[in-house]
Amino acid sequence: MTQNPVCCLPTDIVSKAARLMKDEDVGSIPVIEDEQTMKLIGIVTDRDLALQVVAPERDARSTQVEDVMTYEVITCRATDDVQKAVDAMAQD
Repeated sequence: MTQNPVCCLPTDIVSKAARLMKDEDVGSIPVIEDEQTMKLIGIVTDRDLALQVVAPERDARSTQVEDVMTYEVITCRATDDVQKAVDAMAQD
């Protein structure tokens, strides 16, 4: 688990998300509602960028994160036991 991960806003452009992934050497970026509440509303992954931006040849400088992100995120807390995490990953 990463303490204080770098985040994106839904209105950020996907090229910013890609740069953050490169700079931070990560494959996913949490998407937050705003910088004040830091409420998690989704996630954008390198796979999202590849399949929804690169493959269909969308413009990474004008496509917003909210257009390609995953909204339904299943989370666990650091204090949750491993079985809870395993059960969460097994959900459809």
